[in-house]
Amino acid sequence: MSIFDAHVYCGETPFTKSLATRESILATLKSRGITGAALFSGLAADCDFVTGNRRLREIISAEDGLFGWVILNAGYSAESQEEQRRHETKRGIVGAAMFGHNGRPVVLEDAREILNAQRRYAKPIALHIPDSDAVHAAREIAVAFPAMKFLWLAMGGDDWRSAVATARQNLNIYLEISGSLDADKIAYASSVLTPRKLIYGSGQPHSDPSLPLSLVESSSTLTRADRSRILSENAIVLLNAVAEPEEDTDETEEGQNEANAE
Repeated sequence: MSIFDAHVYCGETPFTKSLATRESILATLKSRGITGAALFSGLAADCDFVTGNRRLREIISAEDGLFGWVILNAGYSAESQEEQRRHETKRGIVGAAMFGHNGRPVVLEDAREILNAQRRYAKPIALHIPDSDAVHAAREIAVAFPAMKFLWLAMGGDDWRSAVATARQNLNIYLEISGSLDADKIAYASSVLTPRKLIYGSGQPHSDPSLPLSLVESSSTLTRADRSRILSENAIVLLNAVAEPEEDTDETEEGQNEANAE
């Protein structure tokens, strides 16, 4: 059964180099039975989103099954909108992501201008939702932008029941299943929502990809078709993560501008 991991951080860390280069990422994913992934720059998530996004673009390869999220920062609205223009029309970029910082989640007041700008790209937004504060803040965002699709990374952490309840009330929310390893989580979420709203993600290298996988495989309420949806099909549809090359006019324009500058 194919596995698409929608939540992988790339870049060298003090503990591992297994996700530092395209070659090492492909080897690492293959060793874990993962056939495709949507990558986040670890550097962009932690501090320097401009440099991190640029380095991510050098790694992703739709033909190899490696796609990417461009990370934005709600504290830097103008710079984030420039990052949207720079990256979101490019091949292999599946959407944009925002993370809270210093214990404060992304809130509507800070992110509104960025979210307004995101509508022109017709791509989903991933929000990191590790706890109950993030669930409540992200709910306000989803309500304010009902036509935009949101992927909630980490599924609310230990507050996953609130995340499930919110996703039931707001059809534009999808839940990425990393976070809490509660054995009841997948069965409960798939019964309250539908397996079509759940998306496999691991958060590797910060967590073991086999752990959320085991939650899906051990859930007695899921059919084989349900597992296939959660493990790959839902993400591929939501993110339009297909390998076929697309016309990339912006890259052509960039190359022409560079040539003119020389």
